[in-house]
Amino acid sequence: MRIAIVGSGAMGSLFGGKLSLAGHDVVLYDVYREHVDAIASAGLAIEEAATGAVTVARPRASADPRAVADAEALIIFVKSTATEDAAAQFSGIASPTAIVLTLQNGLGNEEIIRAHFGAERTAAGVTSQGATFLGPGRIRHAGAGPTHMSMSDGSTGRLTALADALTGSGFETHVEKDVSGLIWSKLVINVGINALTALTAQTNGRLLESEETQSLVEDLVNEAVAVARARGINLSYPDPIGRVKEVARMTGANRSSMLQDFDRKRPSEIDFMNGAIVREAAKLGIAAPVNATITRLVKAVEKARQE
Repeated sequence: MRIAIVGSGAMGSLFGGKLSLAGHDVVLYDVYREHVDAIASAGLAIEEAATGAVTVARPRASADPRAVADAEALIIFVKSTATEDAAAQFSGIASPTAIVLTLQNGLGNEEIIRAHFGAERTAAGVTSQGATFLGPGRIRHAGAGPTHMSMSDGSTGRLTALADALTGSGFETHVEKDVSGLIWSKLVINVGINALTALTAQTNGRLLESEETQSLVEDLVNEAVAVARARGINLSYPDPIGRVKEVARMTGANRSSMLQDFDRKRPSEIDFMNGAIVREAAKLGIAAPVNATITRLVKAVEKARQE
């Protein structure tokens, strides 16, 4: 299958690299020229965290948007802050029959992509795979888990070929009629962890080591769950606060994606995480003061660091 990865950081490179190793015609698109050039010249080194084994994949890599033109499927892994620009750019380049799948973090990416490609070509999903960017041409496969996806129009047949390609590449993949509950379930976890780790400059597990941060985790999660329930969303776990704390413990040494954004002085995805809770709460007439405050704090720190 011809597959384009749009946004080839750690996760995009993981999916593209594994698909390439399984024999699919893959192009990794990214604006980070050092990474693209390293892959083009020496391949993509994928280190397995569990064993330390390193496999070199050789997908095509390009910083030219036109490289995705013949792809049968585009998998979007850009930062959520870049989704609008990417969707607008690639809607005029991608094949008119290509499926566009978002496996990004946060809430709102599917709506942006659907506005440019239509519901019949847009798919949304959530993955429990984990990856770390080690440097140009090098990533670490940090953890495995299932990937779930569905078409925006509710159909399932158009995803069969892509699901088979992912499954054959070692990714446990499930096609669903609707993944909104799973997307919200991941969102609630991100809402409870990411912004706090960024603001406190701590790894995930450290959030559980003080009463103050634990209380903030609980407040953020409780607000998010109230919004999800008001929207009629069924979460995939019965105890949201317990699940968020469990994830923080299991990923205790991890630096969250938002903390890494702070490290690199890059714009964060706060508007697609805690900020999304605030927006959805406002639509429903629900108060979400802790998420609103955390969102403002993250934006204030971002502005101060940019200055």
